[in-house]
Amino acid sequence: MRWSRIPETPNAPGVGGAFLGTFEDTLIMAGGSNFPEKPAWEGGAKVWHDAVYTLGPRNKKWNPIGKLPRPIGYGVGVSIRQGLLMIGGANAERHFQDCYVLSIENEKLVTKPFPFLPRPLAYSAGALVGSKVIVAGGTEKPDATAASSVAYAIDLANLTGGWKELPLWSGSGRMLAQAAGTKDTFYLFGGVTLTSGAKGPEREYLQDCHAFTLGKEWRRLAPLPHPLAACPSPCPVIENEILLLGGDDGKLAGKIAAAKHPGFSDKILAYDKSLDTWAEKGQAPAALIATGCTKWNKGIAFVNGETRPSGRSPEGWLGRTE
Repeated sequence: MRWSRIPETPNAPGVGGAFLGTFEDTLIMAGGSNFPEKPAWEGGAKVWHDAVYTLGPRNKKWNPIGKLPRPIGYGVGVSIRQGLLMIGGANAERHFQDCYVLSIENEKLVTKPFPFLPRPLAYSAGALVGSKVIVAGGTEKPDATAASSVAYAIDLANLTGGWKELPLWSGSGRMLAQAAGTKDTFYLFGGVTLTSGAKGPEREYLQDCHAFTLGKEWRRLAPLPHPLAACPSPCPVIENEILLLGGDDGKLAGKIAAAKHPGFSDKILAYDKSLDTWAEKGQAPAALIATGCTKWNKGIAFVNGETRPSGRSPEGWLGRTE
């Protein structure tokens, strides 16, 4: 991959958990959260956002184009023909079933309703699979002590049918997993499972991986070389490989003061769909987690994200194959 910078978003210090996608040739980023005044370990408050920004392929700066129905982040963003599909998400008070499609008409933001999820979900993973959108895992409320093991699919050619529950995969429920989609298969990689501990929910980072081919059952894939969560997702599919850009391996979770956290990984892991194998494929241009990833401008883009606990970045990157 050959990486180049795209303009920074005008929302310093940037956000984590933004929805990212496209409408035609325009990149859209919406929502997310950050600590605008000071980090959490200094008593800073997390702020949730409703701003929507757009960037054209030849623009040198982002355009603030409107606002979401509410401040929200950490849902699933998927680019579909009609625009950026926003699925679920959370704010400080609750998680949501809401789904909307963001598009642009006459240079104005248009927010159209989409069939809601059967239950509230945030921190889920999702991707476009042929004519279907599939989401998996997540949590149903801010104080959840268990992650969901449910997956849903909706057919874009039959929205009146709504979201349909899929069979269960063989692994545990999870949040902050990575997903990817091809014309007929949904891939689910790693993530984090939750258990109830003496001091609240405890995280276990996962390395098991699963795939669901339309019309068939889930199958287990080769595990990740190490546990991994929160890579920019949906993960890009480049020919026969799926790329996981950086991520959080959980080695420092709860073991180091947030102020001393060195930042997340920038290593790229590539999954070969034909061989069912993993390999390291260099480095991402930035170590950013908990953000979206989408095809755009003849490449793949990821924008903003978390750099370390409480840390955010307004940067954006575009990767093209050599």
